Amino acid sequence: MYLALRRGAVGSLAAAGELAGAAAVACVRRFEFEPEYAEAFASWRPRPGKVCLRARTSGQWEQLLGEPHALAGDAGGASVAALPPRRRSQRGPLLERLQAMSGELEPAPAQAPAAAGALTYLLNPAVAMSSGKTLAQIAHAAVIAADGGRHEPWVAAGCPGRVLAPSPAAFAAAAAREDLAARVVDAGLTEVAPGTVTVVALPQ
Repeated sequence: MYLALRRGAVGSLAAAGELAGAAAVACVRRFEFEPEYAEAFASWRPRPGKVCLRARTSGQWEQLLGEPHALAGDAGGASVAALPPRRRSQRGPLLERLQAMSGELEPAPAQAPAAAGALTYLLNPAVAMSSGKTLAQIAHAAVIAADGGRHEPWVAAGCPGRVLAPSPAAFAAAAAREDLAARVVDAGLTEVAPGTVTVVALPQ
């Protein structure tokens, strides 16, 4: 699955993470069982990789929105678009031109108020990840939470969330909870070692 942001439209990791999670869930719900995309999703599900890209110009962003996608946020402002999964060889000229999302975003806070019904995404403080990798991991957590069937009101509300960067002790305590909405264990293909827990999501 490809996630894309417009350059300069989202300044903080917290805002971008919430939007990435919502867009990824919307993409799965909208396209997974459409005949045109069913085979691609079936191939993607066992290893649901996500790549975060950046549209450098308004022209690239407008072209991207012309592709089948799910959008979270305001298309003219802060938003993230999620495109159905496809093989790397099938990206097409537009996605090939987009840069990987590697620019710095304002770090997530250690604490922040939560909106009613929001999931809380906790980033593992022991793991160094680029902004694009972090957004992909948050999106993965959102899809896991939505797949469980226990958070349908959250999905219906647009997947509200908050992204926090807790202390090591706070993360360890949260990761040990039995009521987690999601736990992301990375396959180790990029940036982190296989088996690394990158994000956990606490229920509303």
